[in-house]
Amino acid sequence: VTVWAVLTLVTVVSWLTARDGGASHVLNATVTVTVLLIAAVKSQLVIWYFMEVRHAPGWLRVTTGAWVAGLFALLLGFYFAGS
Repeated sequence: VTVWAVLTLVTVVSWLTARDGGASHVLNATVTVTVLLIAAVKSQLVIWYFMEVRHAPGWLRVTTGAWVAGLFALLLGFYFAGS
């Protein structure tokens, strides 16, 4: 229940951050990086607690953590390459 509450709270914070980030046609790197970082943390929490990877073998924990980090880096790369 605690993780679910944290995920809900972080979703609201992410929404408020994106909503207050300025005009919809203006690229704001700080808002984008913040929202993507929040999404990465949320993904990792879902993988650990709802998919029970925190009790899985070490190779699976490392692989899923690397996947989240890699996806975060890839999305940031696409964002900054396009701006």
